[in-house]
Order: sequence, then C-alpha cells, then structure tokens
Amino acid sequence: MPADARDGAEHLDVDYDDHELLGQADWVIGGEAARKARRQGLYAGYVLFLGALVYGFPIAQTVFRTSDAARLGQQLRSPVAVALLVASVLALLGAVVFAGRFRGPVVPPMPWIDLVLGAPLDRALALRRWWRYAAAGGLFVGALSGLTIGAGLAFAGVAGLVTMAATTVAGTALGVLASRLWLWSQVRSWPGPDRGLSLLWRVPDALRELHAESLRAHSANTSTLAGSALTGNLRTARLALTRPVHHGRTARLRAGRPFGVLVRRDVLGLRRTPGAFLSGLGLTALGGAIVTWAFVQPAAPSIAATIGLLPLYLGFGAWAEGLRLQADNVGVPSLLGANEVTEAAAHAVTPTALTAVVLGVWAGVAAFLGPVPASAGLSLLLVLVLVVAGNVMAAFRGSPTFSLQPQMVVAWYAMPALVVVVMGSLVAVLTKAGRYSWLAVISWVAYGLLAWAFSRVRRLTYLHRA
Repeated sequence: MPADARDGAEHLDVDYDDHELLGQADWVIGGEAARKARRQGLYAGYVLFLGALVYGFPIAQTVFRTSDAARLGQQLRSPVAVALLVASVLALLGAVVFAGRFRGPVVPPMPWIDLVLGAPLDRALALRRWWRYAAAGGLFVGALSGLTIGAGLAFAGVAGLVTMAATTVAGTALGVLASRLWLWSQVRSWPGPDRGLSLLWRVPDALRELHAESLRAHSANTSTLAGSALTGNLRTARLALTRPVHHGRTARLRAGRPFGVLVRRDVLGLRRTPGAFLSGLGLTALGGAIVTWAFVQPAAPSIAATIGLLPLYLGFGAWAEGLRLQADNVGVPSLLGANEVTEAAAHAVTPTALTAVVLGVWAGVAAFLGPVPASAGLSLLLVLVLVVAGNVMAAFRGSPTFSLQPQMVVAWYAMPALVVVVMGSLVAVLTKAGRYSWLAVISWVAYGLLAWAFSRVRRLTYLHRA
C-alpha cells in the first residue's frame, strides 16, 4: 500500500474527542465573540452586585426602618405573613415555569443548532455551556437577593445576623430551584418520552431531551421578544406569547345590547384562558394583601404600599385583555355599534369588578382580625381608581414614534405604572399621617386621571381614523 494511502487510512481510524470537536466548532461559529460573551456575563454580574449594594440594600433597609422594629418583626413572623411569603415564592416559580414554555435557559445561536446538534455528539455536552450560564445566573441572583433582604432586616434591627445568613441560603436554594424548573419547563414545551419531575436533578438527561425544533422555536421567540423590546411594539410580543385556546371552545356569546355583550365577551375570554385568569388572581391577591396591610396596620411602613401597588397593577392588566385588543384595533369601526369610550368602559368592567372583589376580601379579613379605620377603606377605593386609570392609559398610550432610543421607549411604556405607584404611595403616606384635606386633593387628581385616560381613547381613535 502506498505511504499516502496508508497515512489516510490511519487518519480515518483516529477517534476524536467530543470536547475537541466542540471546541473547534465553537471557534468556527462563535470566534472571538464567544470569549467576549463570557466576559460580558461576568461584567453583568458585577453591575448587578453594584446595583444591589448601592440601591437594593438602602431601599430594603429603608423599608424596614420606617416603622417600629419590634411590631414589624412580630407581624413578619405571623402566620399571615408566612402564608404571603409562601404564595409569593410559588407565584415566582409559576412565572418561571410559564416563561420556560416560550424562552428557556438553553438557547444556543441558530448556526449552532443547525450545524452542531445534528452531529453524532452527546447533546448534553453540546448544550452544557448555555445551561451553565443560566444555572450560574440563577444561583447568583438568588443569593444576592437573599443577602440584600437579610442585610436590610439585620441593619434595620428587625432581625439578627442569623436571619441574614438564612435568607442568603434560602435565596440561593430558590435560585437553583428556579433555574432547574426553567429548564424542566423548556423540556416540556416539546413532546418527548421523558418529561417527569425527576429531570430536575437529572440535568444531563434533561439537556438530551431538548429537541432541535424546540430550540429553534425558542431562538425565534428570543429574536421576536428582543425586536419588540427595541422597537417598542408590544403587540408583536403578545402575539408571540399567545397560546392556542383549549378551554371553553363550546361556549358562545349570548346576544344582547352592546355594553353587556362586551362585558360577557371579557368573561368568556378569561374562561378560555385560565392561565391569564390565574396569573391575574395571583398578582392581584398578592398586591391587594400588601396594600391592605399598609393601609390598615399602623406598624406597616408606608413604602409597603409602593411594593404592593405594582403587582396589583399587573394583576389588573392580566384581566384587561379586552382593553388591549380594542387598542390594537383602534380606528376600526365598531361591529356592535358602540362608540369608543363606551367600548373601553365595558372592557374595564370585568377587571375592575374582579379587583374590587379581591380588595374587598382582604379588607374583610383585616376587619375580622381587628378594627379597620374608615379612611383605610376610602383609600383602597382611591387605589382602585388609580389602577383602573393606569391600565386604561397603558392600553391607549399609542406607540413611542417620537424616539427610538431604548431609554425613552422604556420610560414611555413604564409611565402608567409609575404614575399608579407614585400616586398610590402618596395616598398611603397621607392616609397614615391623617392629612385628609390633602388626601381629598389627591382623590380629585385621581378622578381627573381616570377622565383623562378615557379621553385618550377618543383622541387615539380619531388620530387613527385621520
């Protein structure tokens, strides 16, 4: 046999190591950008640590220092507080599982999916790097969050250093669990033979269960969400995250007057999307409990209302899909003959009623446990008005066509939530201070915001028709 042929045969018999092949593929596909991505991850962790040190710790400390430490510590150890903490953790884990169906922790670039995953390599090894990024991020964020909260409790005198260590360990464990639930949810987003909970501790097997088509879908969702965030087009993101309707398909709308039909349409929509109803219920219950506690309990810090207003606002928004659908089709003549303001008011009925019921339940629980001032009930009603006004403003704010800068786009979309949080916090401060004359002024401002929000409906409609 010739020497060159013999050398070629020996070359074919060489067994290549998977690590070596993946390293070469990484250099060919990623090049220097792959190494820069690792450094960017470390830099992001550094910035997050500085943010927690400069902003997170002072805010947490301020939250716990604005009231009597002994009474606040007693309330934080009460069964109601423990139940709210457990509900918050479960809601966070549920949100992680929900997010994993659309965008999981393991999303390599499209060339890697097309060129590497099809090769006869161990898929757990080929996808291990992206899982390590997500696992390290979850562990770091969980530990940092627990340390920040525990340090705020310790330095405010509400708890000791043992509590700070316990919150750090609990935050770390929660971060690890959240990252693994995220991966498990991504595995379950595609049909496969092994989708049980045992994949939580069998990470290599979970990585092997990730299908190439599923990874392509998650990569496409990532591009869609990133593009929507940069351009400010939230409608595209909502359409990408919409799931097929599997519930209540046999239910039909009953004929009637336009206002009643629109209200029943929103009820039917929540019946057909139980995920949206449950997520709204969880957020509203959590926010309503914190806001009610802030208004009713004298030992509660006023800043607690600031913390609770955001989930209350988001919970209302989860139930207000009818408002967003009307805003998406603004300018189109109504098929039912109702004018634009009447249609918006009808779409606001269902989320307003559900939010009022949740706040009423928490107010009843507070009244059962002790006396509730009349001013607290009126303040909760005022908070409800602010939440309605903020969501109507958010639905009919239009598009930020005046600027394409990311900071301006974020500020444009965050403005309604910021107005609700600031005004609601001001209501809490004035209520606890007994400044009822100023509270009356704020109430007129809140009703003015509600009227202005509905006037935006007509203005946006006329702009689109023009």
